[in-house]
Amino acid sequence: MKLKKISLLVLFVLTIISCEKEKSVSVDFPEGIISYNYALGTENIQGQTPINLENAITEKISTKDLEIHYNSIILSSVQNTVENLKINLSDEDKVLNYITIKGLRYELQQFHFHHHSEHTVNGQYSEMEIHFVHKSSTGAYAVLGVLVKEGQTINSSLKTLISDSPDAIGISSYNTSFDLNAILPLQTNKYFTYSGSLTTPNMDTTPNQGPLTWIVFKNNITLTAAQVEEYKLKYEEDNFRVIQPLNNRTVYENN
Repeated sequence: MKLKKISLLVLFVLTIISCEKEKSVSVDFPEGIISYNYALGTENIQGQTPINLENAITEKISTKDLEIHYNSIILSSVQNTVENLKINLSDEDKVLNYITIKGLRYELQQFHFHHHSEHTVNGQYSEMEIHFVHKSSTGAYAVLGVLVKEGQTINSSLKTLISDSPDAIGISSYNTSFDLNAILPLQTNKYFTYSGSLTTPNMDTTPNQGPLTWIVFKNNITLTAAQVEEYKLKYEEDNFRVIQPLNNRTVYENN
């Protein structure tokens, strides 16, 4: 009987500790990584992108402070930069497609593709990565990263973008509607976030401009092997930067 009481007491204490840990998870977006009005520069040398996103060392949060307001855009500027596929938004579409972080509004400027991915998750690269680049009225930047993995299902939206993009360097205007939500993962409330930098123009460890707020979704979208190959044939140049040191930064993981 005494042993049973001790076991129940231990179980009770462990339950209390577990509850306290759950309570300690922040419900606020990390204040220190929000780029409110920082002008981009190269002084952010300890905070470069991309990095390896490792679950074991992230600080867990549970916040709804990130809100995504995406709609359909008009494909008025589909660009082959030689290095990658880039879609530039019109001024009208920039106003209608934006994110907010703790109420601060960042309007989508453009999105572009990298092959293979720039970020790794637990040391593993993905086939591709899409970057959605946003800018606030104060000049601050925030980027959403979508990892693309190889799968069996054809992504018809990406197929259209890749197939119809210019065969050579230049810009095409199709004036057709494109739903941005079709190339986001289904669960956008699960992501890694940290303070980082641009990943261009320097592809080595030479510092690029920053700081800016990075949000990389934990869930991915897929392309078939044939779609990946089609992209590689049109955009042959490597355009991924080497993994950068984390240094003393904290990576947060929203679940």
